[in-house]
Amino acid sequence: MALTGLMATVSAPALAVGQLPGNVTPTRYDITIDPNAQAKTFTGRETITVLVKPKTKTITLNAADLKITRATIDGKPARIAFDTAKQQVTLTPATALKPGAHTLGFVWSGKINDTAAGFFAIDYKNPDGTAERMLATQFEAPDARRFAPMFDEPAFKAKFKLSAVAPAKQLAYSNMPATVSRLTDGRQLFSFAETPVMSSYLLFFGMGDVERKTVMAGKTEIGIITRRGVVDQGDYALASAKRLLTYYNDYFGQPYPLPKLDMIAGPGSSQFFGAMENWGAIFYFEPTVLYDPKRATVSGKQGIFITVAHEMAHQWFGDLVTMRWWDDLWLNEGFASWMENKASGDLNPEWFARETAISQDREGAMGADSTAATHPIIRKVETVDQIGEAFDGITYQKGQAVIGMIESTLGADAFRAGIRRYMAKYKYGNTETDQLWTELEATSSMPVKGFAHDFTLQGGVPLIAVSGAQCSGGSTSVTLTQSRFGLDAASKVPQRWQVPLTIATLGGAPTKTLVKQDAPYTVSIAGCGPVIANLGKGSYVRVQYDDAAHAVLVRDYAKLSVADRLGTLGDDFALAASGDQSLARYFDLVGAVTPDANPLEWDSVADDIGGLSGLYAQTDLEAPLRARTIKLLAPVMARVGFAAQADEAPIVTNLRETLVTRLGLAGDPDVAAQARRYVTALATDPNAIPPAIRQPILTTYAVNATPAEWDALLSITKATNNPVAKNGYIRLLGTARDDALATRALDLVKASDFTAPQKAELLGAISGRHPDMAFDFAVANLDLVNGLLETSTRAGFIVALGSRSNNPAMPGKIQAFAEKNLPEASRGGAKRALTAIAVRKAAADRLRAATAAWLAGS
Repeated sequence: MALTGLMATVSAPALAVGQLPGNVTPTRYDITIDPNAQAKTFTGRETITVLVKPKTKTITLNAADLKITRATIDGKPARIAFDTAKQQVTLTPATALKPGAHTLGFVWSGKINDTAAGFFAIDYKNPDGTAERMLATQFEAPDARRFAPMFDEPAFKAKFKLSAVAPAKQLAYSNMPATVSRLTDGRQLFSFAETPVMSSYLLFFGMGDVERKTVMAGKTEIGIITRRGVVDQGDYALASAKRLLTYYNDYFGQPYPLPKLDMIAGPGSSQFFGAMENWGAIFYFEPTVLYDPKRATVSGKQGIFITVAHEMAHQWFGDLVTMRWWDDLWLNEGFASWMENKASGDLNPEWFARETAISQDREGAMGADSTAATHPIIRKVETVDQIGEAFDGITYQKGQAVIGMIESTLGADAFRAGIRRYMAKYKYGNTETDQLWTELEATSSMPVKGFAHDFTLQGGVPLIAVSGAQCSGGSTSVTLTQSRFGLDAASKVPQRWQVPLTIATLGGAPTKTLVKQDAPYTVSIAGCGPVIANLGKGSYVRVQYDDAAHAVLVRDYAKLSVADRLGTLGDDFALAASGDQSLARYFDLVGAVTPDANPLEWDSVADDIGGLSGLYAQTDLEAPLRARTIKLLAPVMARVGFAAQADEAPIVTNLRETLVTRLGLAGDPDVAAQARRYVTALATDPNAIPPAIRQPILTTYAVNATPAEWDALLSITKATNNPVAKNGYIRLLGTARDDALATRALDLVKASDFTAPQKAELLGAISGRHPDMAFDFAVANLDLVNGLLETSTRAGFIVALGSRSNNPAMPGKIQAFAEKNLPEASRGGAKRALTAIAVRKAAADRLRAATAAWLAGS
C-alpha cells in the first residue's frame, strides 16, 4: 500500500515517543532485495518470524519511505495502517493472534537515496572519467526501516537472512559470507549466511564494481572492499585490523564470533559519520580506511588505525552487547572511543595516544560539558531527532574520559576483569549502564556506582581548587575545595560530585582520595615540593592552583610528566576563558615551554593560540594576533623544517602539520609562498606536494587565495577524477578568507555538477569563515539545502552554520529559524549553536584585556 490516506496508530502513554510496544518481538528476518542502481529504486520482500507474547489484535513495527504493496500475517492478508510521524506501520489480522510464533510477510518498493540514510548511492568517477555508482546502507540510528519493514529498535534483536540480486559483473556484500547463483536473466543472486542475533541498525548491504582483498587472523577472514584500482591502499588497514583483532579477542575475553570481518571503503562523504560498525561489514568513507602514501599525511595514517580500532571495538561494545535504548548510547560510543586510544597506545607507544587524548579529546569534552548546552552522558531520548543529537562530544569524548577515570581508579586489571564478566554475561543481549557498574564492582570491590552516577547522570565539570600547601616532617598538607567549572552562568550552578583524585608532590608517592564535599578538605601527601593534583590527568576534573602552588609548577614545569604538562596547559587556558583566573597565568606557563619540548606541547599551544585568533576574527585584534602567532611559532617551524626527516617520530611529523596550518592561517609569508609554489606544481604533477604536509599546504593556499588562485583551485577540482582528492578540493573551495570568493563558492552549492554530499560539505566549509553568509544562504534556499542533507542532520545542520558568527544579530536569526522550522523537541542543535555564540562572546570579553597586554608585550 502506498503511503497515502494514512490512519493514525497510537502508542501506549508509557512508551517513549515513537517507541514500539513490546508485545511482539522478532526472532528471524528473511529478506530479499532487488536493487535498480541506475533508477535508484529497489523492491523487496520478506518474511519475519515473530513471537507474540500476550494475545494481541495488532502488530506494530517500523517503516519509512516504503511503498508497501502487500502485507500478511501467517500467510493471510492483513489490514495496514500507517503513522508517518512515528515511522510505524500497524497490521491488523482478521482475528486476534494467540501467543506463540507467527510470520509476517511484506512486499514493497523503496528509493535509493542520494545521501547516507537507509539505502543510498555513492556516485564517483573512474580514473578514465566514466561515471560509476556504488550502493551501500547506513541504518544507525533509525534508518533500517527505510530498507525493509522492521522492528527497528536496538532491543529487538533477531537473526537476519539476507539475499540480493546483483548485475552479472558486480559484487554484493553483507554482514556474512555469501553463496552465489546465476539467474536465468544473467544476473546473480547472493544468498548471505544467517547472522547471529543482532540489532537491526547493524545490518548492512552493499553492491558495486569493486575489488576485495583478504588476510587471515586465526580463523577470521579480514577483508577490504574498494572501488577498482585502489584495493592495495587497504593494506595498512588490513594489517592494523589483524593486530587489533588479536588484541581485542584477548582484552574482551570473548573471541570475535563471525567468520569474516569486511571493511568497506566508500568514495563519498557524510554530514553525520565517517565510519559505521555494521557487524562483520564495517563501512568507512575512504579517507578513514585507505592509505595513499602519495597523498596521506602521517596523522592521516594514524587516523586510519584509530578509526579501525574504534569500529572494531564496537564489534564487542555495541554489536555483541548492545544498549537497550538510545539513552545509553555512550555504552557504544564512549567505550569505542576509549578503546581506540587504549589500543593505539598499547600497540603504538611512540604515538603518545593517551597524552594526545588529554590535550584533544579531554579538552573537547570539557569544552562541550561546561556550557548551558551540556547534558548527562545518559540522556533521555524520545524522538528520532534526539537520537541524532545524542551522537555528540558528550557521548563520545566525555564518555571516554569518564571510562578512563574509572579504569584509573579501579586499576587496569580489575577493570578489564569486570569488562570480561560483562561481555560473557550479556553477549548477544541488551544492557543498561548500571549492569556494567555491577560487574565492575564485583571485580574491584569498589563502590563504582557511587561516583560513576555523579559523572553519567548529571552534566558538568567538577573543579578542584588546590591551596595552602604546607610541608612538615617530610609530608605536605594541602587543602582541596570542590566547585563547578563553567564557561557561562548556567554551567556554574552549584553541583557536587564524588571525584576520584590522585595527588602527589613532584617525584613523591601518590595519594588516592575521593573528594566528596564542597567544603574545604585537607589531605596529607608524601614528600615536599610542587603539588600536582590529578596526577597523570586520569580523572575528569579541572584543577586550579593558588598563586604559590602555580608559581612552583611554572618553575618546575619541565620536570612534570608530559600528561601533566598538557593537562595543566589545558586547565590554565580554560580557567582564563571561564574568568576563574587571569590569562597571564597561561602565558607564564607557555613561557616555560622550550623550543625542544615534546611536540605535543607545541601542538597544544598552537591550538590555543588558534582559539584566541578565532575569538577576535574580524576585530581590531585579528591582525596583531596573526603577527604574534607568526612570531611565536615560526622559530618552532624553523626547527622542525618543511621536509620530513628519515625515521622522525610521528609526533614530530604531526607537529609540522599543525605548524604549517597555523602559520598558513595566520598569513605567514614564507608558508604562503611555499604553498603557492607547491600548488602551482600540481598542474604538471598531481603528487607534487610531499605527503607529510599535503593537507596543511592546500589549506594555506585555499585560505589565502586570490581570485585567480581560487580559479586555479576550481580548475584542479573539476579536472580531478580521484573521488577522495576531489572531495578534499571541494571543501577547500569554501575556506577562502575573501568574501567575494565565499560568494562564488555559494554559487557552486546552488548550481554545479557536484553531488548532494559534496555540496553539503562545501556549505559547511564556507560557514567556517563566513558563518553569516552560509546561514543566510541556507535559510533563503531552504528546500535546496534540506535536499542535500541526511535525515538525521536536518534538525542541526543549518543552525550550526551560524554558530561561529560574531554578528549580534545571529542569535535572533537562529532562534527565529528554529521556532519557524523545527519542533520543540528537535531544537537541541539550535540550543547548542546559541550557547556557542554566547560562550564565545563572553570569553572574548573576559580575555580581551589580557590578550591585548600580551600582544603589547610582544
